[in-house]
Amino acid sequence: MKESKSYSGIWLFLTVVFVSLSLFSYGTAMMDYVLIYPSRLIIGENEFVGYHALLEERILPVSVMPFALITLINIILLFRRPVEVPLKFLIISMVCLALDRISTIFTQIPINLQLNNGKDVALINDIISNNLGRVVLESVQALAVIMIIYHIMKCCETYLSKSVNK
Repeated sequence: MKESKSYSGIWLFLTVVFVSLSLFSYGTAMMDYVLIYPSRLIIGENEFVGYHALLEERILPVSVMPFALITLINIILLFRRPVEVPLKFLIISMVCLALDRISTIFTQIPINLQLNNGKDVALINDIISNNLGRVVLESVQALAVIMIIYHIMKCCETYLSKSVNK
């Protein structure tokens, strides 16, 4: 796995995009889990299919696409990253993203497909209660990203203090 020896260029840009989208994605996911999932319980039977279809349509550009892009950039950064970005945090992030994707494919998507047919309180409660693992994974991934930011800032501080003392 190669390291880029400078802050400049595409690798820094990809790191900034990765960090930004990761924190954006974490925020949208938590809104989904804390606000949107429970709101399904208060939507009436007659409105539920339309409401659920709207959510499914809107989640693609807001949540699914950024998550896919984060995963792709994380893979790229595993093999080519700025030296200031510790590899261990990219590995932690990738493991969390992969496990989250597996959970989404095997748990969340099948339940959401069943909810396309109509309101089912048991399924809604199931999707809410089974989501704790994803909350933990996404929180750990966000913490890994925050540690990446911390290390980059630490390197910037060291660089700036050396250039001021010259």
